[in-house]
Amino acid sequence: MSRIAIIGAGASGLVCAIEASRKGHSVTLFEKNSKVGRKILATGNGKCNITNEKISLERYHGESPGFAKEALRRFDTFTCKAFFRSLGLEMREGEEGRLYPMSHQASSVVDMLLHEARALHVNILLESEVAKIEKKGTEFVLHVNEKAHVFDACVIATGSVAMPNLGSSGSGYGFAKTLGHSVIEPYPSLVQFVCDEPHLKEVSGVKMDANVELYIANQKAQSVQGDLLFTAYGLSGSAILDLSRKASHALVHGESVDVVLDLLPNFSREALSSLLQKRLSIAKDKSLSLWLEGMIPKKLAYFIIENTHLTPMKEASSLGAKEIKKMVFALKALRLHVNATKGFESAEVCAGGVDVRELESKNLMSQKIKNLYFCGEVLDIDGDCGGFNLHFAWASGYLVGQSL
Repeated sequence: MSRIAIIGAGASGLVCAIEASRKGHSVTLFEKNSKVGRKILATGNGKCNITNEKISLERYHGESPGFAKEALRRFDTFTCKAFFRSLGLEMREGEEGRLYPMSHQASSVVDMLLHEARALHVNILLESEVAKIEKKGTEFVLHVNEKAHVFDACVIATGSVAMPNLGSSGSGYGFAKTLGHSVIEPYPSLVQFVCDEPHLKEVSGVKMDANVELYIANQKAQSVQGDLLFTAYGLSGSAILDLSRKASHALVHGESVDVVLDLLPNFSREALSSLLQKRLSIAKDKSLSLWLEGMIPKKLAYFIIENTHLTPMKEASSLGAKEIKKMVFALKALRLHVNATKGFESAEVCAGGVDVRELESKNLMSQKIKNLYFCGEVLDIDGDCGGFNLHFAWASGYLVGQSL
């Protein structure tokens, strides 16, 4: 029986603790917060998007995304379902292959993980922040609350700097550097955009299915169709989150970022122009804003009018071909400049982290220090929106737990 220290009782740390205990190890789990799994509770808007039916390596990113292959092979969607079913948790499928707990509550996931860990006699120490890790001979000495604890192996599962309000601090990066590992500078991912459009407050709360194109230094970089949410500060929604990794990287490196919005992607420009022309016959005495409201949300109608420099009370029937063309352009190619992202405070995950090229992909052990392991979001592996990040946290924790 080996003495195992796991730092961080989040998604990867809890699964790692369970698997290591199942293999007969003596496991101590250190958590600096007063509760385990705080970030799990916030995922999927409180419903916990556990995983996705479409897990594949192509949905992951980093300097060396192929590093995730072994973890994803060992812990695929089938294995993930079986693991949680072994804890007593049933799942249901949502949109786009997303899988959630049948209870619709993220707390069910945390409760099941915590119960299993306790049943396996994992020593869970809450409000226990690790201040320092020392390597002495073949052992690891962890300094916690002015006490020293000795272990045969150490697992760093501290998460990233994303969502610091949930207790994230990025302490794992510091541990990694102290122990001789490289860290790729983190930046926010799966995060909202801040835009400088002066009329955004007027359209705040409007949600559309839209096609969004990302431009970096005036070059098209990516295109996504999905939910788009206008906010008082800028843009949110799944389409924006999917574009945010590249946008955030560009902003960090001082490049200009813009988005071009197609708010009616099911219409070609020609078809939309034809529809607007036909609708002139029923315009009668309607104002331009009321006439547009027959097609798009009221707030959006005013926003489009502002962007075409027309007057909301102008009679729609008086629109000319040039004004119709302007309106089509505003609805199909509305360009907004992105000033910034909402930062680590709002980011669901981080890109960057511990350089995985210094780890063994077969077990996530350090190539520099024997019996030192890393798992979860502390690594330079991040996934798309839709349960992919949480899946990698489970998968990497499972791989380490099985490998110890």
